[in-house]
Amino acid sequence: MSSLFISYSSKDEALAREIHSLASEAGIKTFLAVISIEAGDKWTKIIFEELEKAEWVFYLASKNSINSPAVHQELGASFSQKKTIIPILVDISIKELPVWINTHQAIDLSASPDLLARTISKIAKEIKKDKFWLFVIIGVIIMALFLPTKNKKSKKKEDKLIS
Repeated sequence: MSSLFISYSSKDEALAREIHSLASEAGIKTFLAVISIEAGDKWTKIIFEELEKAEWVFYLASKNSINSPAVHQELGASFSQKKTIIPILVDISIKELPVWINTHQAIDLSASPDLLARTISKIAKEIKKDKFWLFVIIGVIIMALFLPTKNKKSKKKEDKLIS
């Protein structure tokens, strides 16, 4: 199932929680470490499992996250797994991002705060469309599994009538 992973510095937790809330309200399965990981869980393992499942990664690009080894690790994994990475510029400019991430189209919260809501809405629509087609495909598979059985029974009845 498509989902969203939020990569952030723990110093930006309040904003990360707000974005998690917006995405969750839009019907997007969203991973945010502080909310999604329970006491006693091995957080490194869970983070990388959830990152692998995610289709989109929101990177809260801030002065705090630029200096976070954990965020760099998550972004490196996202990049190598060819995730859709969306930098969300909090208190820095696109020029301050690492070279390998500054080629991704970013959302500048100070210049266009409504763009974040529109992006979340767009992702939610894509997920709903994907779910629709998934159900259609499952329906076709189920029908295909049962139709041959029904046809074989009808054929046997026809054969008995003819003989």
